[in-house]
Amino acid sequence: MNEARALPCLETLSDHDREEEPTGAPFFLPGEPSRLYNRPKPRLKLEIRNVAKTFASAKGLIRALNNINLAVQEGEFACILGPSGCGKSTLLHLIAGLELPDHGEIRLYSSQAKKDSNAERLIIFQEAALFPWLTVLENVLFGLRLQKLGAKESKERAMRFLALVKLENFANCFIHELSGGMKQRVALARALVLDPELLLMDEPFAALDFQTREKLQRELEEIWRRTKKTIIFVTHNVEEAITLGDRVILFSGQPGTVKQEYALPPSRPRQKESPFFTELAAEIKRDFQVQDPGRELVEQVTG
Repeated sequence: MNEARALPCLETLSDHDREEEPTGAPFFLPGEPSRLYNRPKPRLKLEIRNVAKTFASAKGLIRALNNINLAVQEGEFACILGPSGCGKSTLLHLIAGLELPDHGEIRLYSSQAKKDSNAERLIIFQEAALFPWLTVLENVLFGLRLQKLGAKESKERAMRFLALVKLENFANCFIHELSGGMKQRVALARALVLDPELLLMDEPFAALDFQTREKLQRELEEIWRRTKKTIIFVTHNVEEAITLGDRVILFSGQPGTVKQEYALPPSRPRQKESPFFTELAAEIKRDFQVQDPGRELVEQVTG
């Protein structure tokens, strides 16, 4: 009997259920103790406490995650960085409720009265996972079928989010007529139209070419700025993490553990050619190599 199964907890708490939160505080950039940045008082959105996950394989048990502790603030763009196989995607699946941890707990703090919505946390995968027999508009409308909206209101809402991702002119196209980048925009619109509390993105741009990836990074940053969504973004690209994140969380494994965190200044957009950007990228790569000798991040800073 596995007694650890009694411990997992995946729950949603409303505002009045929140524990007392720490006040906002200045923070230092790694390697730059003289530079101080101020953030407003944080509001906790997600809390992960002592989470571990093990999978069975032909060679025995594999510990994918070990003693994960994380807190994500409301409206934060948190990037989880690490090599393939370090448990990044596994953690997203646990947060999304697709899997249960072996022990530990995951708490989502909701700002909405509803606690039973399937749209509390939505995940976007590397492959867009769209319905090929539906048009772009029908794909975005799909999730709205469970909501009590009229046909006109649903279509207007879907078209607003297609406009947000710059695809309003492709509403009647089928999925096979779209490029890879356009498919990911449809997936993003389909998620955002449901107004999720937490948006989880699992290497959504990894399969795209360099130019398309950079363009979508800029567009995602603008969408995040306008919607103020809480986003957890998984990547193995150092440059992508620094471009998008308020914070970069460095994973190492196996088993996957949180090895280091890097708080970034609030100023945006970040210029890849700036001394700050290149120095921080080099620091992250050095930290990774020190903690895991012999391993390398898949993507280089140059893209």
